[in-house]
Amino acid sequence: MEDKRLSQEEIMQVNFMLQHLKTLDDKTDIIVKASNGILTLVVGIVAFLVAFAPHKIDASKILLVLVPVSSILFTVVSSLLMLYPMFTQYVFLEKRGTFEEIEKLYHQSLKKKSEWIKMSVLGLIFGMISFVGWFIYVISS
Repeated sequence: MEDKRLSQEEIMQVNFMLQHLKTLDDKTDIIVKASNGILTLVVGIVAFLVAFAPHKIDASKILLVLVPVSSILFTVVSSLLMLYPMFTQYVFLEKRGTFEEIEKLYHQSLKKKSEWIKMSVLGLIFGMISFVGWFIYVISS
């Protein structure tokens, strides 16, 4: 029967992998907090306009504001889904054995998280830009 325990050096490398993925999770957490703040600001401004400038807001403008809101919501949801620790689950909960498997999972997780961080940031930027465009459109009409 083969011993599936990791050597001390492999354990140190796995700890490095966990720390690196935790750094990405910290970045994701920042994106979630920024998205929540921006979403609160957007909803607050729209509510203010509806309450104090109802002559500027009609049904079509309310529907148009769904573009930035949905973009920001996409960022929040995708960022929250990224925080699910798939790598940690495989390594510690399911006790997958060899170092090569762990390293492969690490690289897959790293690639996936990096791509989703880029998509989330782009969604957040698009949401902010589209909201500014919507706001200028509403104010100028």
